[in-house]
Amino acid sequence: LLMLSGGTTQGMTIRDGSAFLDAFAAEGIDGPIGVVGYCMGGARALNAAASYPDRIVAAASFHGGNLASEAADSPHRKAASIKARVYVGVAGVDHSFPPEQSARLAEALRVAEVDHTIENYVGVGHGWCVPDHSVYDKAGAERHWKRLTTFFKETLG
Repeated sequence: LLMLSGGTTQGMTIRDGSAFLDAFAAEGIDGPIGVVGYCMGGARALNAAASYPDRIVAAASFHGGNLASEAADSPHRKAASIKARVYVGVAGVDHSFPPEQSARLAEALRVAEVDHTIENYVGVGHGWCVPDHSVYDKAGAERHWKRLTTFFKETLG
């Protein structure tokens, strides 16, 4: 998995997003879209929202890593292009998204006037939502599911 995920880029995911949106449109699904990403998918969800602001109205990340890193394709750099509501559920123990990145992301979203929530899931580790992960946290996973479904219901109807 690491080898395969290392072979993909944010740019590739953004291009794939266009194909997904085209496929939805071909099926008559042309209204607002919500996206969610876990782990490296968190950054991809936020970058998709920045790349397709006319279609993606809700973007969520759970235990997303490197959401405000030094990388050129870090999602915080595209905050001004995001028109979606954003929810970020942060693992309380996560070296891939340390507090300084959380602060950088919050500042970028605030300056860009993005409707956003960044919520710290205190005491849980990176990957807490995944049932077969060593850091799985049942209460945290149930909380994340409730937050996600409420977020989509509020934003998408």
